[in-house]
Amino acid sequence: MFSLEADHFWGVDSFGAIYYSENNIFHKKWNDQELQYGDFILGKLSSVSILNPLKIVLFYEDSNTIILIDKYFNEIDRINFNTLTDFKNVTKVSAANDNSVWIFDSNTQRFELFDTDLRKTLLITQPINDLANILRSNFNYCWALTEKELLQFNIYGSLIDRFPNEEYLDFQMTNNDLVIKKDNQLYYYNIQGKKSEKINLPEIHIKQFYVTNEILYIYDQSKIYSFDLTSPKK
Repeated sequence: MFSLEADHFWGVDSFGAIYYSENNIFHKKWNDQELQYGDFILGKLSSVSILNPLKIVLFYEDSNTIILIDKYFNEIDRINFNTLTDFKNVTKVSAANDNSVWIFDSNTQRFELFDTDLRKTLLITQPINDLANILRSNFNYCWALTEKELLQFNIYGSLIDRFPNEEYLDFQMTNNDLVIKKDNQLYYYNIQGKKSEKINLPEIHIKQFYVTNEILYIYDQSKIYSFDLTSPKK
């Protein structure tokens, strides 16, 4: 358990570094070190992807801009979609691999795999009927939560599965399964078996949560709790 005062808890990486934001400043706390990144010109920090902690993806929807920073919070690159020849109105971003990100273009209602080095779209999915509320991805899959459905795409942009949105509020990935938030409860969803199991937790207000290396982290506004996730899969 760690004490933390933050506006938003973004996660914990495989090295144990904690990421959060406060007053629109992005923070990394690791051992006795603390790093900060902020650029108020970009607007509010909308999302953070720490899939690769050596190249962190920050997204600012207000300015339609992605910022890439290294583990020391030095800026590597910034991509302003307003200035690209192929304009995109991006509302969601999630890291895919070292050189690409998944984005959702609300103009076309499509997900795209976008190469950040080449400033080029590598593939485009078929359009969806709703706006994406949450977009998360790993090296193998991209998941999107809409008002009606939870959608799963593979790295080739093919829609491989879809589930009704049963009042889900958020989700995180663990291996190729999901941890889903509904009300103030978390459920482990086994994708292959299409079964969900409630995760037994103490009474904690779940403001944000994150999963890495089969460890579930829950932030309640003042503390971060950690739980082993290996047992719910059995």
